[in-house]
Amino acid sequence: MKRPSHLQPDAVALRTMLDNGELSAAQLLENQLARLDATQPAINGATAILRTQAHEQLAQLEQPESGAPRGPLYGLPCSVKETFGIAGHNVTAGSMRMTPQLHTRDSAVVAKLKAAGAIIIARGNVPEFAMTGETTNPRFGRTNNPIDVARVAGGSSGGDGALVGSGAAVFGLGSDILGSIRIPAAFCGIVGFKPCSTAVNGEGTWPHVTGETANWLGIGPLARSVRDARLVYSVIAEQAPPPPSSVAGLRLIGPDGFPFRIEDAAIGAALAGARQALLEAGLRRDQADFGDVGSLFFKVPAAILHDSADEWQRLLSTPEAGRFNVWGEALRQLTGRATIDRGLFLWLLQNATLAQAIKPHSAGAAQRLASTFEQARARYRTMLGSDGILLLPPLGMLAPPHGGMNRKTLRPGPNGLVTPITFCNYCDLPAISIPAWKHADRATGLAPAVMLACAPGAEGSLFDAAAVVEAALN
Repeated sequence: MKRPSHLQPDAVALRTMLDNGELSAAQLLENQLARLDATQPAINGATAILRTQAHEQLAQLEQPESGAPRGPLYGLPCSVKETFGIAGHNVTAGSMRMTPQLHTRDSAVVAKLKAAGAIIIARGNVPEFAMTGETTNPRFGRTNNPIDVARVAGGSSGGDGALVGSGAAVFGLGSDILGSIRIPAAFCGIVGFKPCSTAVNGEGTWPHVTGETANWLGIGPLARSVRDARLVYSVIAEQAPPPPSSVAGLRLIGPDGFPFRIEDAAIGAALAGARQALLEAGLRRDQADFGDVGSLFFKVPAAILHDSADEWQRLLSTPEAGRFNVWGEALRQLTGRATIDRGLFLWLLQNATLAQAIKPHSAGAAQRLASTFEQARARYRTMLGSDGILLLPPLGMLAPPHGGMNRKTLRPGPNGLVTPITFCNYCDLPAISIPAWKHADRATGLAPAVMLACAPGAEGSLFDAAAVVEAALN
């Protein structure tokens, strides 16, 4: 199956058309707003359509200072995650309990997009508190997969994944602490890139993560192509990657002992195709031991709990809503009086049940936990070096029907369906998810995805390798 036609042309091609006069920025904006209006009722990817602001941005672009060159994203309509501050707008994280947070200025990354000429047309929906792999919340409702509305779009950047996957946005901007860019990309048949935690300035985005898990959070693009992801990342990154180059001589690392599980044959076929394409392009085979991934994965909830549980409690407890109690919420969930989304409730309930057993209750225990992840990061970054490319499935499943993602992921213990995607977060590795439309599942029409990862500093080689895979699988 070929890539859906509405995902053509990509941002790079559109920018060329704008520069050549084949298309005006006004025409492109109206085209994208029309596509957004047409798809929003079925997909519900946007929490707000910024029509007036978009036209104001366009007017400013069309009257630049004398001699000012066009920015690299000139005229390209995009979306940004609802948790990213935009001047004059609230961040709500989809919650009816949390007090909305009004931003008086743009977040650093939104300011960079605007300065580069991008036009923000929508804010992307999120799961409540951006904490699950299904984008649904009590404030804005559920986002549906653009390929099959009966299925999840993924999370937590699911609104942006659906907006890009439906063709409404030329690209989107999301954040990723446990797969939140790459899960929607994999489910919606698009490209998603998670940089390392220090690559993009997170000032003005929600939440403000501290502690060990601050090393897990990356901000990056959801895009129509690998070259689009590279373009957007070059704008928002503190240091842009080098120009494209040959992949010959890079190492393709085989992950011995990595505990992942694949449910759908299409994913296995896509992995095999990606491996063959990379080897034919000149990558060298290498092997490395990943046998400790299972034990590291088991420690993830403890780190999340230590860094976030108290903040969740504070944000959910307001004068208007009262003090939040997970056991009281359990009764409300059972009696149809829920105050939070069921996915967030299941996450909190799981953590409340496990808290006494796994949450570090002393500074020493927390430091030992952080040290475990620090050592893993150092080991795997050294293993990858400046020339190593790791090939994995981002997920072991295609987009499930609504409710299925939470059932498959919101449970304690080892879970081979998601071990690859979370590995790149706690090891703080740049990682990119690439669709494989050539291997689309015949029964569902969904495209599987493959994921490449590298050590920080090797992002240029990662994009180069991803472009090889993209060309072979689409």
